[in-house]
Amino acid sequence: MKIKIVLAAIFSLICAQGFSQDSFGSVNYSIGFPSGDLKDFTDNVSGRGVAVDYAFMLKSNVSIGFGIGLQTFYEEKGYSSLTDGTQTLSGKQFNYVNALPLYINGAYYFGNSPNVKPYLGIGLGTMYVDKRADIGIFEVVNDGWAFLVKPEVGLQYKAAANIGLNLSYRYNYASDIDNVGSMTYSSVMIGAVWFY
Repeated sequence: MKIKIVLAAIFSLICAQGFSQDSFGSVNYSIGFPSGDLKDFTDNVSGRGVAVDYAFMLKSNVSIGFGIGLQTFYEEKGYSSLTDGTQTLSGKQFNYVNALPLYINGAYYFGNSPNVKPYLGIGLGTMYVDKRADIGIFEVVNDGWAFLVKPEVGLQYKAAANIGLNLSYRYNYASDIDNVGSMTYSSVMIGAVWFY
């Protein structure tokens, strides 16, 4: 059943593109700010992220598209002990989280300016999370897939006929995953946009 829904969504996107007047792709550098369970595990701000998006305009002020991203988080915890089940591990601890969101998204653009377009967007999809703790020579790994909701606010600036800049703020909410928790983070994005 899930594969039929995914295929129907992809088919709808392809058909809708045939009726669109404009499309664009973007590559964004992402700075991630952990929150919730993720912040408890890795408290550091991460400058190691990227997102690639493609969208097409359904109307002059409404777009629909899809994207993929990768955000990594890391923190050195120092000497500590970690209990996993019935085992307790002790040593120098390093925590890592790799988050891979996959989503479809829609956006509404405000104003009539052809060059500056503020927008509000929402994305739905899934996020794969790989959470690991290295303690001494041991590694504790937990991973899984979560449901993703991704609200966004941003600004697109069209610098020339085919190229522009994107600046946005995203809040990536991922549902709880067994043994992983809720891997929620926000990100500030800056990137290049190509208009087709």
